[in-house]
Amino acid sequence: MTLPLPVESALMVSVQFQPLIHELWIAGKHVPVDPWPSGALSVVDIEQEPRAFFGGALDGLQFYLPRKSLAAMAEENEERAINDLLIPNGTVDVVTYQLARLMIPALEHPEQSNQLFLSGLMHAFYWHLAATYGNVRIRTPGKGGLTACQLRAAKELISENLSGDVSLAFLAQACGLSPTHFARAFKESVGLPPHQWLLRRRVDVAKDFLRRGNMGIAEIALATGFADQSHLTRVFSRLEGVTPKAWRVLQSH
Repeated sequence: MTLPLPVESALMVSVQFQPLIHELWIAGKHVPVDPWPSGALSVVDIEQEPRAFFGGALDGLQFYLPRKSLAAMAEENEERAINDLLIPNGTVDVVTYQLARLMIPALEHPEQSNQLFLSGLMHAFYWHLAATYGNVRIRTPGKGGLTACQLRAAKELISENLSGDVSLAFLAQACGLSPTHFARAFKESVGLPPHQWLLRRRVDVAKDFLRRGNMGIAEIALATGFADQSHLTRVFSRLEGVTPKAWRVLQSH
């Protein structure tokens, strides 16, 4: 049996990675629930004092969404705020399941993740919930990329924060756009989402250090925002087809 949660104005959204059998109580009343399949999505209102009994293994993600945070995200995009999410318990939602799965490596290895990547995923997660279950009609941003000035500002901010310690909302605000509009326009301009351009920029800076030949690969990894040498090697090899060490040798010939 789960312990009581502090009563507050917030929603708890769950995404299941494997089938789940459980019992549920809302405001002290037993609520019948069918077994949930893998990929099931559900929501409970923490103000209604939910409790549950789980008879087996748990494998999934729970998202804590204070209503004040939901209102802030809506305000950023000049949309109506979500108050409740109308999700029949056990609804299978492929989009939320895939987004939740993408978050797992970042949660298992937070030192190798970055705020830009996670904020982008959470932004997509939130707006999918808003449009699908929150009765919010999301306005489609106009076509076209960033202006030259906006693109330069965005690239400079990302380059100055190679650790990825900037959020999608921060970059969007610097360009005078909503996060949704910024994310779409940035990809339109450079062909990559912001977090992927960040990885490419890290590797480009690492290549400059490798050419100079006065730093070890572990030092370069830390200087370019990677968690460690193995993190740099893995990303570098994926983007360049060779390890940083091999690339340095090739450049010397």
